Amino acid sequence: MAALNSAFVTGAGGFIGRHLVRRLLAEQVAVVALMMPGELVPAEWGDRVRLVVGDVRRLLALREQIGPVDAVFHLAAVVSDWGSTQSHVEVTVKGTEHAIELALGWGAHFVVTTSVCAFASALARGRLDEDSPVGVPSSAYEFCKQEQERVTREGVRRGLKATIVRPANVFGVGSLPWVNSLVQVLREGAPCLLGSGKWDAGLVHVDNLVEILVASARSEYVHGEVFIAADGFGVTWKTYLEALARAAGTPPPKSLPNWLARFMASALEWWGHLRRQAQRPHLTCQTFRLMGGPNAFATDKARRLLGYRPPVSFEAAMAELAEHFRTQQQAPAGAASATARLESRA
Repeated sequence: MAALNSAFVTGAGGFIGRHLVRRLLAEQVAVVALMMPGELVPAEWGDRVRLVVGDVRRLLALREQIGPVDAVFHLAAVVSDWGSTQSHVEVTVKGTEHAIELALGWGAHFVVTTSVCAFASALARGRLDEDSPVGVPSSAYEFCKQEQERVTREGVRRGLKATIVRPANVFGVGSLPWVNSLVQVLREGAPCLLGSGKWDAGLVHVDNLVEILVASARSEYVHGEVFIAADGFGVTWKTYLEALARAAGTPPPKSLPNWLARFMASALEWWGHLRRQAQRPHLTCQTFRLMGGPNAFATDKARRLLGYRPPVSFEAAMAELAEHFRTQQQAPAGAASATARLESRA
């Protein structure tokens, strides 16, 4: 097992980053966190986390403030399937290249979080594992996730110690796309279930993802190995959305016919690009691939090589969400607003 006494975390103030930092602190790892200017610092960190404020695209200029460290956890990226390719490349790909140079200079273990969206057009066709070929990207997000993996493999050829982790659909308290946004749709009574939804949702609870990230950093798999981070519970979209509705106290999910969802995703994207609209359409091709067909992401490799056993069950995850929504409803308006602002950074 490799030493993990110190770590640098990019995207530390985001949804996944906050959970990762919490875990590292619990294991007595000295943490350096990259924060964006003006970004809210979680109160639970206190003075236990050393903060570096700056731009992920200019990490090399912050080298002396940051390291050296044993591991670099690179989470920072544009998290959207909309926006210009240039803006995605500047933050996601260029930021990754800078983080790689830091890790190379320190001989640190580079753990990069990409996404199952790197599978691109291969999604929604059933079981996928680390050896499954990736498809053709339909969004800048998918393209840049593939690029992150490419530049990481290039770094390995230069001596970089690296592990690539592809998270599935990350949920839990604070998840913007798979909790907060879906709950808003449920409250509005709009459809959010595509077709019957009786296929694997490809979920991963954020703490189960963190389990794989930390195990990767402690492992000897440093030659660009890819690990999928998923729960592997076989939970369907119908099961998840119905459970989420119960947890949040909303009406049950309404369904949109799958053929119509497929058509609308393409049409809305085409119209949005034609108008050069800044706001993401309500339904995109990437969302359809993640929700409109089976995505059974295999966890065999992580279980076999990293000893991965998901610490959070689906039932426990939904109980946690139910308690969160109950607490949110009882909280004073000011406290609830502050929580919402923090979660929106995820």
